[in-house]
Amino acid sequence: MHQALYRKYRPRTFDDVAGQEHITRTLKNQVSSGKCSHAYLFVGTRGTGKTTCAKILSRAVNCEAPVNGSPCNVCPSCRAIESGSVTDVLEIDAASNNGVDNIRALREDAVFLPADLKKRVYIVDEVHMLSVSAFNALLKILEEPPAHLTFILATTELHRVPATIVSRCQRFSFRRLARSDISALLESVAESEGFALAPDAAAALARLADGSARDALSLLDQCSGGEDVDMPRVREIVGLPPRDLSIAMLDAVAGRDVKTAFELLDELYGSGLGASALFDELSDTVRDALVMKLIPGDDKLLSGSASQDELAELAPKLDAGRLTHILSALSKARAGLTHGASDKTEAELCLASLCDERLDGYREAVLARLEALERAQIAPRAEQKSAPRARRAVASDPKTPPEEVPQASPSEPARAVSEPETSAPPPEEPAPSPEAPEAPSPKPEPEALPKSASDGAAWPKILRRLRESGGMLVLPFVSDASAELTGDILTVSVSDSFAIDMLSRESAAAALRAAAEAELGRAVILKTKLAEAEDIRPVSQDVLDRLSDRLGDLIKFE
Repeated sequence: MHQALYRKYRPRTFDDVAGQEHITRTLKNQVSSGKCSHAYLFVGTRGTGKTTCAKILSRAVNCEAPVNGSPCNVCPSCRAIESGSVTDVLEIDAASNNGVDNIRALREDAVFLPADLKKRVYIVDEVHMLSVSAFNALLKILEEPPAHLTFILATTELHRVPATIVSRCQRFSFRRLARSDISALLESVAESEGFALAPDAAAALARLADGSARDALSLLDQCSGGEDVDMPRVREIVGLPPRDLSIAMLDAVAGRDVKTAFELLDELYGSGLGASALFDELSDTVRDALVMKLIPGDDKLLSGSASQDELAELAPKLDAGRLTHILSALSKARAGLTHGASDKTEAELCLASLCDERLDGYREAVLARLEALERAQIAPRAEQKSAPRARRAVASDPKTPPEEVPQASPSEPARAVSEPETSAPPPEEPAPSPEAPEAPSPKPEPEALPKSASDGAAWPKILRRLRESGGMLVLPFVSDASAELTGDILTVSVSDSFAIDMLSRESAAAALRAAAEAELGRAVILKTKLAEAEDIRPVSQDVLDRLSDRLGDLIKFE
């Protein structure tokens, strides 16, 4: 009869336990010095060696001739414990014996001296499954046990064990095994069993095991069947999607190609695989791409789900914000799969939202859309900023003839007094007729600010100063507003009440007031009001673009 590999290759000494040297070294020292505790608590995830170390320790404390703290496994006591022919070492499953009556029976039996061994050892697996009354019944004997008694408790959920129990035990925390340790273990077992194991297949099994040696050996047992194990066989037996299909799916998502993504999903379902396997594979690859983008050059943090060349080719197609959105969406979709008839529909909805973030209402999708808007608007805004500078350069050039300098139309508002005068001389006034007295030249009004935001007005300059001084959080609320200066009072007319509420905040008002004072050269009093209906401009595409920017700033502002 075939014996499972994880049972056949269960470690028999502390030296054989992989990846837990910090625990096995302490236990060996205690056995060698004869200073073993009366109660141990082994904590860790599945398959990390808790029960294995408990069984080794039960033999070590009863061994007639320990070898460097480990059991010899040849004396009558060790052989009897391994064969299960003695009643002095008892392994209890707390998941099925979790009542107070079971613990009371244990307490009644524990007072008797061992029949064949030096110590009676109780191994209580999954101890967190005990009821509250059972824990209370165990507490007293665990605190003051007889000299011949040793308790070894094991659990995967420490938070469910009462603190009174934990405080009376020596706690040892078992770590997840490193993938390199699991790969070495699998290669050693494959060599002992007489079949070949490809290195990439061993790495894939170690990744799927998630730090559990038992899971890794079970997967190897499933894939081998007495035959050599390579990567295609692992994908076929375990149910992993083909590597080229996963990479093609990510390329379709990066290129926002919904049709190709749906066709690849149909191909996946046609081969008998489900969306859960695809999402797991995509999540690992996207996670590695994100790590490579955020921490370049550090290969130790990569999971190994994709090769370096594949990640290097994928990284330029997706920025960090979109990778974060994809990873979050895959995790949410993976958790919502029920392995039912609607799984394919759920997968298609997820892929559609990944290709087009407008179909996704999650915060990560909104941020990804805002990043795309920002990238699309950087170039036009740079051109818009450079155009007024070019006009000012032409106006300030003394070599430029006066007729080539564009003049403001009569309907165009006059420039504010705070604008420095350029070197270009104004055109000469025509000589007054003798009949009419000479009219004095009009003086610029420093208090007048036009309501419109046309080029050359002071209000756009205030907005520009606001942008340059770091007031990007305030700018979306006043970019489409108008302003009027009466004396020292600057009245800003906005188009909605929400902007008034945001500008009423002290930080926003201070930033706008500082920009206005810097431009006008004197102190001002800031007031806000709702624009009249006739002053509100019709909504254009430019306004809609600014509203998109406002949405992104609101998320950062809050």
